[in-house]
Amino acid sequence: MRYSHPVLSILAWWAIPIGAVVLAVAVSGVARHVRRPSDDETIFAYRKFRDAISNDDDPVEAVPPS
Repeated sequence: MRYSHPVLSILAWWAIPIGAVVLAVAVSGVARHVRRPSDDETIFAYRKFRDAISNDDDPVEAVPPS
């Protein structure tokens, strides 16, 4: 069975937007999957650093203003 030009045109008009939506969902899912672990590690490292600074046992002497 041979497809005529109008049938191929209709298929192309539907395939392009559907393909774009599928591609956008895939890219969004991959970006979300990659981003989450690094964000958690960054927040954990920031909190650890903040706690280390606030719990410092030997405070630095303040220099009086001149």
